[in-house]
Parts: sequence; C-alpha cells; structure tokens
Amino acid sequence: DSYAFAFIFWILPFQVAFSESMIRISAGPFFMGNGDDKAVAAPKTVTLKAFWIDKFEITHAEFQKIFPGHSYRRGTERHPVSLVTWKEAKNYCERINKRLPTEAEWEKAARGTDGRRYPWGNKKLRKKAHPSISGMVKRNVGFNKKDVSVYGVRDMAASVWEWTTEDIKTQKIARGGVWNHHLDYEYSATYDKIEVDPEKRFIFLGFRCAR
Repeated sequence: DSYAFAFIFWILPFQVAFSESMIRISAGPFFMGNGDDKAVAAPKTVTLKAFWIDKFEITHAEFQKIFPGHSYRRGTERHPVSLVTWKEAKNYCERINKRLPTEAEWEKAARGTDGRRYPWGNKKLRKKAHPSISGMVKRNVGFNKKDVSVYGVRDMAASVWEWTTEDIKTQKIARGGVWNHHLDYEYSATYDKIEVDPEKRFIFLGFRCAR
C-alpha cells in the first residue's frame, strides 16, 4: 500500500497538469470521409470506443517541460509547437502517459457525429484564417474563438497540421490546419489529410495527444 501511495503521489502533478485540458469524446459511430473528394477516404460509418483528446495543440512551453533542449523564440511560449518529427511527437505523448490520436479519433473529435465539413459547421467562416500571406503569423493556441468543434476541441481547422498514428506506406498521415499551407478554409475540412515523411520537420506541422 505504501508503494502504491508513493506512486500516486509522484504521478499526481502530471495528471493535474495534463488532464485538465483534455476532452472526453463519447463512444459510438460517426460518419468518416467524403465522397466528393478523390484524395480523401471513401465515406463510411466508423464506431469508436470512448477516448480523451487534448483540447488544444501542444505548445512550445509544454514541449520544453518534457524535452528541455527544445528552443523557441521569446514570446511564442503559447504558440503550437512545430518542427517536431513524428517520433518526437509520439515520445512526448508517451512520456505523459498519453498517445497520438488515430486518424479516426482526430476526425470524430473535429466533426462530431453529424458529418460536418468544418469543426463549427458546414459553412466557411467569413473571416480569413490568416491576416496576410500564409505562414507570416502563428497564433497562440485557442486564438480563433470560432474554431471549436461540437465537443469543445479547439484549433482543428485554422492552426497547424497534426500528426496521427496512421500511415500510408512509408508516410504518416497528418490532419487539420491551414497554417503555412493554405489561406482558405476550403482546404481545411474535417476530412482533409496530408501524407508526410515521419522523419521530416515542418514549421506547419505539430500535434496534440489522446488517451
């Protein structure tokens, strides 16, 4: 019993620090994919068990807490971390007793069970995702108050792309954002994806964790 208590006492700070910002996605089916886009998986109904996913993308400051060697420009502490490989993202999640989300988990957290095109609904937002040239400005996580899914998960359309566990041959699948890739929400639907070399680092690619 004393050993168990000691373990709980040791792990508690990590649980408090990293679980408060997670959102529970309920078990059940949802509509995944899109029949109008040949680059996207064919539409199908997928049933998932309940899971948790980070409300926000991992920030520079959070990443540095686990990997002190990570550096970033002053004033960007709350910007989504980027320039991390798939393995580094995976290791971060595992170090805090989490994991990367599957592609299906990411999509359900973004679009809900009603097959919505964007996290907030089926219509593009009137305001552009970025104020000027793509990639000129990266924002703090949660900056866009309208970029929120039905579950309350943030930044799944207007921020960086995010690593998932899925792969196609030697490439890993990333989901999400338009930052430094597109200016128009048209290219940031909940079912959009890109294939990325897992060993490469990109300024437009970050991640969030699941459990």
